[in-house]
Amino acid sequence: MHSVDGTHISKSETHQIGLALSGGGSRAIAFHLGCLRALNDLGILARVNVVSTISGGSVIGAYYAYMPSLSFPEFASHIEGFLSNGFHRSIAFELLKPWNFVRCGSNFLAAKICGLVSACSGQQPLLPRSLSRTDMFEAVLQRTVFPNLKLGSPRTSNLQIVIGACELRTGSAFRFGNVKSGSWRLGELVDQHVDVSFAVAASAAYPIFLPAFDRKMTFRKNNMAQEARVLITDGGVYDNLGVQVLEPGRDPKVSLHSFPCDYIIACNAGHGQDSGDKIPVGFIPRVSRAFEIVHRRVQDSAMHRLHHLRQVGAIKGFALPYLGQQDHLLPSCPADLIPRSEVIAYPTDFAPMPTKWIDKLSERGEQLTRLLAREYLSDLIPAKGKGIGEVN
Repeated sequence: MHSVDGTHISKSETHQIGLALSGGGSRAIAFHLGCLRALNDLGILARVNVVSTISGGSVIGAYYAYMPSLSFPEFASHIEGFLSNGFHRSIAFELLKPWNFVRCGSNFLAAKICGLVSACSGQQPLLPRSLSRTDMFEAVLQRTVFPNLKLGSPRTSNLQIVIGACELRTGSAFRFGNVKSGSWRLGELVDQHVDVSFAVAASAAYPIFLPAFDRKMTFRKNNMAQEARVLITDGGVYDNLGVQVLEPGRDPKVSLHSFPCDYIIACNAGHGQDSGDKIPVGFIPRVSRAFEIVHRRVQDSAMHRLHHLRQVGAIKGFALPYLGQQDHLLPSCPADLIPRSEVIAYPTDFAPMPTKWIDKLSERGEQLTRLLAREYLSDLIPAKGKGIGEVN
């Protein structure tokens, strides 16, 4: 492996460095693009050992990991293309194909009838939802982003990767990895030949808009194999920051994915503290708002854990580039910083993103990452990297 300045780096001779890319739809993809650009310029990205991704972060994180033949400029250009095109139209086009439309429609009606019968009888719904908009999303990802790629496919610098999702029946994390996949409640998947497109679509299947994958899978736990029905949805429901697998102290006998790191870089595309301007009136707005509050509280807890781990010496350091960061609390503030107020309101869907927003969101990610890496991760920056793009 080589750094951006051409210096040979042996990962076995360096600290264990983990990179977490949060959820947040296309907003997260654009923000994380800037974060990765800064890490690459500083010479840190090539030294990362493991990437943990959630939802929108899974799209860009998996693309970086599973496209080892691309140079960073080529990678960045492709990501900008995905953002410009979005996924909405491609999903709609896939859904409107006659065979898919008929199957999705009939499956939707059957699932509704099954749910009604279940509610009246008190029995569990027996009919799995076999085809939905999320399957269309997976098909689009398979065709345009991750063609014929499996989780065990070759990866950039032989990175370890964990793609986070959530299993709704057990209420536990369901994580896909290049070595093994599964859940601590259910065990390890027997069939590890999982498509990258399936893992990423599951990780990004935000409730309501993209239904959970409803599948029967075979797991092995305590040397016993058994089939289980699983409902796999957006990883942000469980751990939107994606840092859990990187934290020290996880018991590998219980946790399928444990990568204790000396340094953690957690890129968070959340919007941060709410203004309080919106008034949630009506059932759906109230439920949505309640979900957002719980979601943010869990995310805040993860950020607090990073500070605690550093304070007690469990990790050597961390950097937290945060889209919703209050600018006045930064250790220093570049004169040309893209202000928080200009970007936090951008939606988290996968609609086409105008170039000006790609530039704004990615530039804020790059500026924050460069600033915080120099402030808190200076030991990881090669001498040449310290001279790249100095902040005025």
